[in-house]
Amino acid sequence: MLVVAVSGISVEARSAVPSSQPSQDASSDLRREVQDLRTQMDQMKLHERELEKRLEAQSASSTSPQSAADLNASLIRDADRHSQLFTESPIGSGYDPSKGFIIASDDGNFVLHPFLLLQVRDVTNWRDNAKSDDASDTQNGFEIRRMQMGFDGNVFTPDWTYRIFIQTDRTGGDASLFDAWVKYHFPDTPWYVQAGQFKSPFAHEQLVFDRTLLAADRTLTDDILANGEAFSQGVMAIFDNHDAFRGKADFTNGYGVNDVNFEDYPTRSANFGIGARGEYKFTGQWKDYDQFTSLGDKEDLLVAGAGLDWTEADPADAIRQSVDIQWNHGGLGLYGAYIGRYTAHTGTAARYAFDSSGVAQISYLVCDQHLEFFGRYDYLKLDGNEFTTKTNTNVHEFTVGTNYYFYGQNLKLTLDGTYLPNGSPVDDNGSGVLVSNGHGEAVVRAQAQLAI
Repeated sequence: MLVVAVSGISVEARSAVPSSQPSQDASSDLRREVQDLRTQMDQMKLHERELEKRLEAQSASSTSPQSAADLNASLIRDADRHSQLFTESPIGSGYDPSKGFIIASDDGNFVLHPFLLLQVRDVTNWRDNAKSDDASDTQNGFEIRRMQMGFDGNVFTPDWTYRIFIQTDRTGGDASLFDAWVKYHFPDTPWYVQAGQFKSPFAHEQLVFDRTLLAADRTLTDDILANGEAFSQGVMAIFDNHDAFRGKADFTNGYGVNDVNFEDYPTRSANFGIGARGEYKFTGQWKDYDQFTSLGDKEDLLVAGAGLDWTEADPADAIRQSVDIQWNHGGLGLYGAYIGRYTAHTGTAARYAFDSSGVAQISYLVCDQHLEFFGRYDYLKLDGNEFTTKTNTNVHEFTVGTNYYFYGQNLKLTLDGTYLPNGSPVDDNGSGVLVSNGHGEAVVRAQAQLAI
């Protein structure tokens, strides 16, 4: 009877196959998860045989009913503990808190992963001498900063992956297409090709998912020089062998040129763009590089990256360059970056401009990975050729804040404050910054995030 019970527990554990999905960016690791599951099943069979041998040996030597009962309970607990292995590499349909909902075929060749991001934000902006009578100005209100929905997965085989998602406009509610691409992995190689609409591989902060940002929003530096949520249409070659180095190169309609047809300038804002980015991982796991925080990290992470983009438009060309490094150790997270942009305006009104910037960021996770404090400084030097002679072009942005993770990145609360001692000559109302040239400006943001 006891052997049958233990065997039944083992069979039940083998049949409990939870769900799986590719990562939010792609599902090319599904094949590796299947192999892990097969390995765990083999381990489960070996463990079952060992339990049966132990049970037979104890039954032959034991004369105490109580000792037999204790052994039975111990074996059941042991079998249940080993059955938990299957929750770590799920296959099929269902929900995983770290990945979300999934609908999948038994063989994993078809996977559909729907997702949703909702960020509700309250913003308070104060500007000194903002009105015509030199009086200060304070504005406050709520907004749906981001409401995104979409799906990704794979079709026919794990080598064909896709992603489609849209975001509603925070000022009118109109839906805009962001990601819309299909990607093919050449089997048994580290090479991929991707086509559609996607983020050009330029700056790390711009590539980090909206749901995994450290502060409520990106830096003013990234929004101005890297276009924040910039998407482009084209094709991209990817090298990724899941080792120390990975790289991307693309040919597009131009950096940040999305939702347009085939026609050239001026129907679209550029003629073409060529971009590339390389990243080298000294230690850690690539999945931890999708965020700035150390939340959920199992080991230290150290990654350095560099990107370049040239976008040709008549009558202006833009060359962007970036260098960045990220280090996470325990609860500590450090990040630094440089972004530059060279713009050449040709024709009768020829002029040239070079904008540069620097970012330094620190975060620390405490209270059993629930509470986090962070600080950030970025400096933006805008070229005077782009503005009138009296415009302040040296922008300093100081940000401090805290995150509270109720259920990781899926449900979190962010509170931060930003101070610009010289204000900003450009508007970035997505992050709460308004034009306040030469005068102090402060922004306070409180944001609740739901991601499923």
